[in-house]
Amino acid sequence: MVSVAEISDALSAHPGVGAAVVAVVRHDGRDVTVAAVEPTEYLSGPVLRNHVRRRLGGDCGLTGVLVVERLPVVGGAVDVEFLAAAVADGRCTLFEDPRDDVERRVAEIWSAQMDVRPVGATDDFLELGGDSLSALGIIAALEAEFDRPLDVYEFISASSVRRLAEILR
Repeated sequence: MVSVAEISDALSAHPGVGAAVVAVVRHDGRDVTVAAVEPTEYLSGPVLRNHVRRRLGGDCGLTGVLVVERLPVVGGAVDVEFLAAAVADGRCTLFEDPRDDVERRVAEIWSAQMDVRPVGATDDFLELGGDSLSALGIIAALEAEFDRPLDVYEFISASSVRRLAEILR
């Protein structure tokens, strides 16, 4: 397992990150490692999470990244309660592996079309850097894979692998 300091260093090394803090918080009965990042340019949590995973390996332990205007620091230490609240209320989306074959197939198509690895079941298409061209490629690949028509509105409205898999079932 990689240390929180190594994760913080990997995030801080990204050219679009001004500062980063990392902490382990309790969520749904388990410990998860999350980071808060002050960006210097537009960046999303999933893009930064994947940056760290590429640098440190997929098993680095980083589960989520919250993009903030100001780092949650109190008295010189990471405000763990702030990060735990951000995870609990959904502001910091945690990486989740696909639960079944449909979600896995959808995630694989997103990953291949967008050249993003890994794609989690709850990752948002736009936050991963999706655009109209990649949406059209994904829709065409999904239609071929699932032998079902899919319109752009359905795709964009779904926004995540999990919700799109629900539509395709």
